[in-house]
Amino acid sequence: MSAVLAGTERDGATAATPALAVEGLEVAYRTRGQELAVLRGVSFSIAPGESFGLVGESGCGKSTAALAALGALPRNGRVRAGSIRIGGEDLARLDAGALRRLRARRVSMVYQDASRALNPALTIGVQLREAFELLGITGAAAGARSREALDQVRIAAPGRVLAAYPHELSGGMLQRVVIAMALAKDPALLVLDEPTTALDATVEAEVLDLIATLRAVHGTSVL
Repeated sequence: MSAVLAGTERDGATAATPALAVEGLEVAYRTRGQELAVLRGVSFSIAPGESFGLVGESGCGKSTAALAALGALPRNGRVRAGSIRIGGEDLARLDAGALRRLRARRVSMVYQDASRALNPALTIGVQLREAFELLGITGAAAGARSREALDQVRIAAPGRVLAAYPHELSGGMLQRVVIAMALAKDPALLVLDEPTTALDATVEAEVLDLIATLRAVHGTSVL
């Protein structure tokens, strides 16, 4: 766990209010007519600007904890006990609309397989512009912001990447694109679900360094 960035305050999270607070979390999945607990008694807190890692063997529930923290469990999963607060807001008290708005404004997630987060039939440019259009940024401004976003994640030829389709890019490049999309709304909390699993050691180190740099620049909390 890295040190907290001094003086960082983001939407809903102050030095006294964690960006994410999970307490006594218990999650169960219903399968074959039975409900099986997969997480019990999970508690952690992430301060504004802090990076926090969940460590464990494959299948131990790291991804489930991340999805639960976003209120995004699959249909057969549910939180049986505990509390989850994002910027002080209790997810259990939010209706579906309020939860969508909270995620749209303040939280982004980057998944293990970047290619699954992208539409194979659309260019990177179209998809990045859509991310900004959702924020009310349109036309030439959305195009300019898309190029800036790729510059920010250290893509040397943003014009070429914007014109490319997902299958034309390497795994490391796709992951950078997805990170750029995730940061488009300047989220207070960025959740990363093992984003370097499919990358080789060199690219993995580059992506982790990039995330650390962006966290320092934006004051984003990272899980």
